[in-house]
Amino acid sequence: MNDRANTDERPVPSETWNVGRKKRLILLIGACFIGFFIADVATPTCFEEAFSAMLALGVVTAQLTVICVWGTLVRGTFWIRLPWTLLLLVLSWCAFAWGITIENGRLDTDSMLATGLLWMFGFVTSFVPLKIAAMCFRWQIVQDSADDRQAGRNSSYAIRDIMIGTLLLALTMGIGRAMLPDEDIRFRRALDASSLNEPEPLIAITIYGIVSLLVKLPCIWISLGEKTEKIKSKIGVWVVYCFVLAIVEIGLLIAILGVPGGESVELFAGMIISHQLMGAIMLGVCLALRGLGYQLERSLSRQADHEAEDESDATTSVSESESV
Repeated sequence: MNDRANTDERPVPSETWNVGRKKRLILLIGACFIGFFIADVATPTCFEEAFSAMLALGVVTAQLTVICVWGTLVRGTFWIRLPWTLLLLVLSWCAFAWGITIENGRLDTDSMLATGLLWMFGFVTSFVPLKIAAMCFRWQIVQDSADDRQAGRNSSYAIRDIMIGTLLLALTMGIGRAMLPDEDIRFRRALDASSLNEPEPLIAITIYGIVSLLVKLPCIWISLGEKTEKIKSKIGVWVVYCFVLAIVEIGLLIAILGVPGGESVELFAGMIISHQLMGAIMLGVCLALRGLGYQLERSLSRQADHEAEDESDATTSVSESESV
């Protein structure tokens, strides 16, 4: 009788919680997709003034970083996630190119090529450092469920995964080619249109990219890796840290390129707020992931992972023998 009572009082499995979390994760992904898509379409209209242009640049940079974080830090096989990452990058560029077409009232191949090159430049400057950090420090974003962690160890290649990855790459290149109907598509043309072949724009974009990286990395750690009770205080420290970095960036730009024209005040104010806005978006998305049970941790080495799995199997077998 006691055994039956104990059996009846066992806790209900967490399937309901997992289903609820998946639904909320889908809602978060959908909200990010819609919000970033609207921002991409509206961004070309913001480049008429320096202040609004810097704010739009901050939103776009945050979006590229969110894509790169998913492509580099989320647990799973990297070469399976990479085609999805490139597809998201191309869709983001397509939305921006659509905004350019709406703004100009016609297809502007040069602007679209220049934007594509700038998109790729921003993607690489975010993706490569995050991938290096993931490889060197073994960072990964995982769920806090024991079942999910156990399932994460059983990741391997399959023919289906290779076929899906190939299909996504083909779809990515097809979308990109369909957006550029002009047959005269050359890297040199894109380089000239983007002005990256000139030293001043290249220096300015490079400095902005480095400072943006230093702004965004702490946001990922604060929201997903820090203890809950320390998040508020760390965000306060980050706000000051971000402001100091922006001042240093402005000083470097003035020292190397000189003082800009009449819109210097709007440009520098937009630059400061751009980094703050960029970090706020990163913190918001990552804190939402934390609320769904995701966290940033260091992964075990393969040998330690197998040892932990063997130890878990041994403990399970001992407990089963004792119960028998």
